[in-house]
Amino acid sequence: MACEENDMTLAGSVLYGVASGKSIVSLHLPGEESAVYRRRQSTVTVLTAILSMLVVGCTFQAPYMRDWNVSETISNRWTGGTFDEKKLSSDEATVYKELGVPEAVRFFRTLETRQRVYEWVYLERDQNVWFVEGKRVDYVTVDENSSGLTKETRGTIQDKLTAGGVVGVVIGAVAGGLLTLGDKLGLK
Repeated sequence: MACEENDMTLAGSVLYGVASGKSIVSLHLPGEESAVYRRRQSTVTVLTAILSMLVVGCTFQAPYMRDWNVSETISNRWTGGTFDEKKLSSDEATVYKELGVPEAVRFFRTLETRQRVYEWVYLERDQNVWFVEGKRVDYVTVDENSSGLTKETRGTIQDKLTAGGVVGVVIGAVAGGLLTLGDKLGLK
């Protein structure tokens, strides 16, 4: 038992805690970590893992793209890479065999359904080929905003964040005012 290893009994640990003014809830045996510390440590570990997955996973490149460089002049555009032929859809594989690797690939979302759209740009041939979720299409209405959320959803989130920010500022201002003027108003 941990108490015996640390030359202290559970009763001795409780008496030590009472004598030192610690609450019973925060007491833990000497040499052991508190539950709060373990919970905080595991929470930090989980958050770190989630953030690292987001950073690695948040890319708009198609799974078949290898070693493409992001264009700094045009948004959601990559140049100079290769394709993993095994990961191409049948429509993409057909175009790849016919036209080869495009000079550039651009990413969009469909306006209504927010499906992934890739535009393969062949500059020398002056030709663009469009794919919606791996299927070749001749025409598609795209949105340059690469978010998976619809315009209405993005607007709703923005409105809620703005309203929440305003409420937070008001509450902070009232709390700050009460802290500053509390003594003068007799609030103590």
